[in-house]
Amino acid sequence: TDLWDRLGKTDPKHTKPFSRAGGFRGTAIKPMFSFHRMTEEFGACGEGWGVNEPSFQVVHVGDDALVYCTVSVWHGQRENIVFGVGGDKVAGKNKNGQFTDDEAFKKAFTDAVTNALKLIGVGADVHMGLFDDNKYVSEAKAEFAEKRPNPHVTRAADVFPVPDYDQY
Repeated sequence: TDLWDRLGKTDPKHTKPFSRAGGFRGTAIKPMFSFHRMTEEFGACGEGWGVNEPSFQVVHVGDDALVYCTVSVWHGQRENIVFGVGGDKVAGKNKNGQFTDDEAFKKAFTDAVTNALKLIGVGADVHMGLFDDNKYVSEAKAEFAEKRPNPHVTRAADVFPVPDYDQY
């Protein structure tokens, strides 16, 4: 479980609460945090980890059109593959009438990738329900605050400003 343990802790700063119909509530991990964790662990996307070509399926149910995405994600070596499925609503009816969502395929893809990453432990603490415990979240906030870089440290861009080429 070494990989799982390294990828499993989530910085609370990169989560957000959500609620769905029927009263279901939980904590969602911002997708960029998951991608950042993979990059920290394996290197750049496409080099140390990556996403293979997705497949999409559109399903019509009554007035709704749903899109499902299936994707495989590799890590470390291209033979190390995990799969994920995600979905969203492309079109349907709501209280305002007909609607379409031109971002639905992208949302389904992102959902599929992050679902695949769960299988190797990315954000495991959230998915295991540990973010329902306020004490755990407080401890995680403190732990990640210690790891964040000091914002008062001088950056190279502050010492070596980018020249204004328009003046030449």
